[in-house]
Amino acid sequence: MIKLHPGQSAVYRSIFLDKQQRNTTVVTSRGWGKSFFGGVAASTAVSELTQMPSDIPNKDVYIIAPTYEQVTDIYYPLLCYQLGMDQYAIKNSKDSGRFEFPNRTQLHLVSYEAIERMRGKGAYFVINDEPSSWTKGIGFKEAWEGIIQPCITTRWSKKRARELGAPNAGRSITIGTPKGYNYLYDMFNFAENDPDWRSFHFDYTTSPLLDPEEIERIKHNIDPLKFAREYMASFEDSGASVFYCFDRKTHVRSDVPDFLEDEDIHIGIDFNVGLQCSSVFALRGGQMHFIDEFKGHPDTENLARAIVQKYPNKKIYAYPDPTGRARKTSAAVGKTDFTILESKGIITRARPKSPAIVDSVAAVNRKLRTAADDVSMFIHPRCQGIINSLERTVWSENSSDNATIDKSLGEEHFSDSVRYPTEFLFPVTAGTKLTARSHWF
Repeated sequence: MIKLHPGQSAVYRSIFLDKQQRNTTVVTSRGWGKSFFGGVAASTAVSELTQMPSDIPNKDVYIIAPTYEQVTDIYYPLLCYQLGMDQYAIKNSKDSGRFEFPNRTQLHLVSYEAIERMRGKGAYFVINDEPSSWTKGIGFKEAWEGIIQPCITTRWSKKRARELGAPNAGRSITIGTPKGYNYLYDMFNFAENDPDWRSFHFDYTTSPLLDPEEIERIKHNIDPLKFAREYMASFEDSGASVFYCFDRKTHVRSDVPDFLEDEDIHIGIDFNVGLQCSSVFALRGGQMHFIDEFKGHPDTENLARAIVQKYPNKKIYAYPDPTGRARKTSAAVGKTDFTILESKGIITRARPKSPAIVDSVAAVNRKLRTAADDVSMFIHPRCQGIINSLERTVWSENSSDNATIDKSLGEEHFSDSVRYPTEFLFPVTAGTKLTARSHWF
């Protein structure tokens, strides 16, 4: 017996029992049960079609997910083993992503990557799964307007459905978790002006599948924007700002203490000839206190010399750009940026290769502020390079989906020197419990 929780039941009733709309947009938090609901909706549409004569064409249902692996690895076992559709299918194939049922009814599992294959075909019912991740190629807007919607309207209009005695005209469900003000946001608002559309919104509090204790733990390990999107199902957007959690009033503090006598020195370094932007900080109870900065040295040799001269008799840890392991910044043959630092007694700490930009940015934003309002990064006002860089670093083309930082204005060098150590010490996958040690909070 199939059981739906109250939120899923409300959407199902509206589509299949009350028949209030043709197109439904469902915006939900993680853990709401989107895939399960999509499978149930597809099964119901298949059941409607199998009741119709075999000579009626275009009795096709489509489930479209971002990738082939997702649509087959998630939906195929769900349909076969949880919903038992393999027992009713004449034949089915995971490789082809197709179920065939009596009276020439078919259910297709299609990846967005192969969306062009739908062009010119007919569709009675379509489920668009996580369309905010349909970012490569033509994008979700063009896929909907140019391919998916025509498949529905040209074969299963209201008039055509009446002529064929179908229980419904062609319909769609678009279901996903938001990623800013993109086309899913536009589609969510279509219901304001078009009676054929209806929208539903469910945050994490509406899902009985989620454990409140787990959500509370997550709040301490995720930044506010990500929590708003992933668990409140909010369309909040960071705009162009990379470090959207940075706030001068919160993070810039003149009472950040200088290095204590027994403290180690930690330095993030962005190798760049003539700049060598470096951010100097102390680690205190899981917090990062930025106290000093270096800029303007012609090469790594001069930077390393300046660091050890300013902080003699100190243990110094450097967190450079990982590419410096093999790269030379105006160095003699046989030397690399790493070996230059190490020759001065500086301990280098870096990953074998550069982490994904989105991961290192997420690590910084989480230290700046979590969804539970934990703040674990503070900067002394003297560090104007760091402050300005965190404030002014932006995404290319005003979109974080590109995961490319705009380097045209040269504002990113200090924020890069913050990203490297933050990701190394507090990676987003670590689930680090944040604590405080200092006396000045």
